[in-house]
Amino acid sequence: MTTLRGLTLEEIPAYNRLSSACFTYPVKSEALIPKDMPPERLREYRGVFDGEGRLLGAMIQLSMDARFEGHTCKLLGIGGVATDPAHRRHGAIRQLFEEGLPRLHDEGFVFSALYPFSHVFYRKFGYELGILRRNAEVKTSAIRRDLRPAASIRLILPDEPDGGMSDVYAKYIADKNLAVCRREDHWKALREGTPWENLKYSYMLYDEAQHPVGYWIGTASRKDDCALMTIRDMAYTSRAGLEAIFAMLRTMNEIETINLTVPQDAELRFLVTDPYEVKETVTCGGMVRVMNAERALGMLPAPPVPGQAVIEVHDGQIPQNCGCFTVTCDGIRITVTRGGEPDLRCGIGGLSALVTGMQDFEGGEASGFAEVLHPEKRPFLAMLFRQRKAHLHNYF
Repeated sequence: MTTLRGLTLEEIPAYNRLSSACFTYPVKSEALIPKDMPPERLREYRGVFDGEGRLLGAMIQLSMDARFEGHTCKLLGIGGVATDPAHRRHGAIRQLFEEGLPRLHDEGFVFSALYPFSHVFYRKFGYELGILRRNAEVKTSAIRRDLRPAASIRLILPDEPDGGMSDVYAKYIADKNLAVCRREDHWKALREGTPWENLKYSYMLYDEAQHPVGYWIGTASRKDDCALMTIRDMAYTSRAGLEAIFAMLRTMNEIETINLTVPQDAELRFLVTDPYEVKETVTCGGMVRVMNAERALGMLPAPPVPGQAVIEVHDGQIPQNCGCFTVTCDGIRITVTRGGEPDLRCGIGGLSALVTGMQDFEGGEASGFAEVLHPEKRPFLAMLFRQRKAHLHNYF
């Protein structure tokens, strides 16, 4: 007999030991015990215990705010999913999802996201691929010399004020779907580490009026006797800010190669002298899930012409998402109501891919995410479900 419940502070060391085994990283005994944890953070730890009180599986159900089509909404981040290797395939993680997803729907979450070890595994719980990552490598010597530099640059240390970093980030993510609205603890974790102890660098860039236009955070390392800089985070308020970042990186003669995840609104090939100088690979990134179908559909931008379609959704974990939703557009705004005869049928994973814009309508249909029941609705559905850019870059 198993029990599913929240963890107590005294049970966090058991979770940390389980995570160490599952994610194969060493940790000292004293580091397993948290000194303190705010009640709102402790509530995010959920676990399944056996009859003797042993922790069999657990996850962290993180409460965050995120951006979607100009709105701020609640995003459920799933992290630290761990199962005792001796008790796998016994359903502990399924228990956590099937208890947590309906409950958290009722708590107001509109989307959920996670970083999977296996896309196949998490598709069982309604998650679908949410972003493709463009990972790039470029030599600093290949960056264009005519890029406009910042008027001034400042190194920001972890214990100093951020110099406008959080303001730049807030402006940057305003129109970027699924971007996390960072809390103080997010920034603390991102900024920790110094150049002399951790080879960690954080730079703010300013224009002539001393307004912040961009920042970057990176970690240096060496490989095959070459110095590398891995950009952990960057944001900018304009094209000028983006150019200023790369203009600075070009001057870093001590660094030979830059590694980064290319922002979806930037094209690195136009920032270098020769496109052949960029080595870029595309990998699958995080997965997303619609937690509240009615609210997510209602947040989509209205197509420019009036129309209506009924979407039938099946959700194996959240019964509140099952049924038909009539999406009506008057050319200005969208309204969503329950009921109607379906024009389009999809599972929650397919709806997640369509709503977040990982695939447009035609791509979703071709991939088998959706079944069209009334072909005359295709033009409206194609305007409703378009490809959209996501910024799913906060790890959890």
